[in-house]
Amino acid sequence: MIASGRHRACYQHPEHDGLCIKVHHPNKDDRETIREVKYYKRIYRNTSSINAIAHYYGTQETNLGTGYVFQLIKDKTGNVANILDYYLKNKHSFLKHQKSMKIAYELFKKTVYKDAIVTMTLKPYNIVYQLGYKPHGQFFIIDNLGCANLIPIDYYSSTLARTTLTRRFTDFEQRMMREYHVKLSTMQSVESKD
Repeated sequence: MIASGRHRACYQHPEHDGLCIKVHHPNKDDRETIREVKYYKRIYRNTSSINAIAHYYGTQETNLGTGYVFQLIKDKTGNVANILDYYLKNKHSFLKHQKSMKIAYELFKKTVYKDAIVTMTLKPYNIVYQLGYKPHGQFFIIDNLGCANLIPIDYYSSTLARTTLTRRFTDFEQRMMREYHVKLSTMQSVESKD
C-alpha cells in the first residue's frame, strides 16, 4: 500500500513499477472514480500530452475488487514522489526545496491553466511534488479531477474551465495560508520571516 484515503487505497502495481492501482474501500461506492475516469476519457480524445496530471490506464481486477490503474509519480531516485502535504508538514524538507517548489508551482499553475484542467477542490494531499526530472521539480494532480455538476459546462468551454480554475487556485492558496502559513506565490513560510 502506498496511501489510503476516505474512499480508496492506492497500491503499487505488482507487475509494473511505474503504475499504481486504486481500489475502493469496502462499502464505498465508486461514483467519484467513475466521474474521474469519464473526464480522463474526454481529455484523451482531445490530447494525450497533458503534463500536470497522473495518467489513467484503465481497470484491472484484483483480489480486492476492481482496481483503477494510474501512473505512479516517482522521483528520479525511484522513490514514490511525496504529496505536497508531506512538505508542508515537514519543515526541514520544505525549507530544503522551497525555492525550487516556488518555481515548480508557478509552472504547474500555468500548465493547468493552459490545458484548462477541470478539477474539484485542490488539496495538498491530491498534489505531488516530483524531484529530479526537471531543474526545479514538478507538481502533478493525482486525484479529484473532473466536475461533479449535473451539467459539467467546464468540459465544453476552456474559458469557463479557466474561470473555475481561478477560483480553485484562489481557494487553494488561501487554504495554504490559513492552514500551513505558507504563501504559495512566494512558496515561503510566513513564520520563517519572523
